[in-house]
Amino acid sequence: MSTAVISRKSERANLAVQVRRAKTVLRELRDVLEDLEDRRELAAAKKRNAGKPGTPWNQAAKELGI
Repeated sequence: MSTAVISRKSERANLAVQVRRAKTVLRELRDVLEDLEDRRELAAAKKRNAGKPGTPWNQAAKELGI
């Protein structure tokens, strides 16, 4: 095999590794963004419901079927 063929195979293998790593990073970023969005929604709900009475545990458990 010529060195050009070996070099191309090596480049393709390297590219495949980089693509796998990039996909992993993108999945991690998506998870972090989803967590941040959840925290933002929770903070907004707390602000919106400030001063309102909460739901008693027994009632909440009954409604949720716990």
